Amino acid sequence: MVYRSSIGKCLGEDMRKFILKRTLIITNFFIFILGIPVFGLGIWVLVDKPSFLTLFEEAQSVSGTTDSFNVEIYTSAAYILLVVSFLVVLISFFGCCGAIKENKCMLGTYFTLILALFIVMVVGAVLGYSGDLDTTIKNPLKEALNKYKDDATVQTDPLFAYKDAWNEVQQELKCCGVDNVQDWEGNDFNWTPSSANKPSGCCIINQEGEELTEEEQLECRKTEQDPESTTFYFRGCYTMIKDRIESNQNTVVGVAIGVVVVMFLNMLFSFAMCTMVK
Repeated sequence: MVYRSSIGKCLGEDMRKFILKRTLIITNFFIFILGIPVFGLGIWVLVDKPSFLTLFEEAQSVSGTTDSFNVEIYTSAAYILLVVSFLVVLISFFGCCGAIKENKCMLGTYFTLILALFIVMVVGAVLGYSGDLDTTIKNPLKEALNKYKDDATVQTDPLFAYKDAWNEVQQELKCCGVDNVQDWEGNDFNWTPSSANKPSGCCIINQEGEELTEEEQLECRKTEQDPESTTFYFRGCYTMIKDRIESNQNTVVGVAIGVVVVMFLNMLFSFAMCTMVK
């Protein structure tokens, strides 16, 4: 009876170890595969900088405004993304190899690293949700808009690069102004021609996806500033950015929760397997 009990205990322990081993190998393999594209995404963010960041840089060089918007924060975020994705790939490597080889040292290293990354992710999520879009994006955009001058035509003039940046933002995001096209009301922008009431960047493409001719662009620039226009993209750039963030928020939160759950379970599994390995 004692002999059979010992055999049953050994078989039960071997089965638990087998399940833990396979679970760690599979989950860390998928994390490894997913970590590589995230690393590539970080490189892409650094190389293909969003046009609105260029706009803020131009605003700072022209007038010293938008102090509340620190462009370096977003550049640093891309570097952080690169570092975190590299760590994820490295950690998943330790998890896979530690589970395959049943190496206590590698499993212990994996547990320590994933615990540290887990804490960083939780802190980062809390800090991210505590951010205020109005303070970080909308207010600096409002400041930047007030410095726009439509009559800047000399390419050596810093205001020309600034004007070009604004038009690029509005063309790329298919938007006009900050809240909407009515942000461009008034004559303080030195419109060229004087009958215009919005920048050319608002009138490059219509909502049917057709590129406008020069005559159509001029006509668009003279039309009423109607935020509800069904012909042109007269919604604000901040509104577009905010809508994009909110439309993807549930997906991002869902993926983040899934990642945190997997990380937490892998911590438990690695710790359990580490105690089983002799």
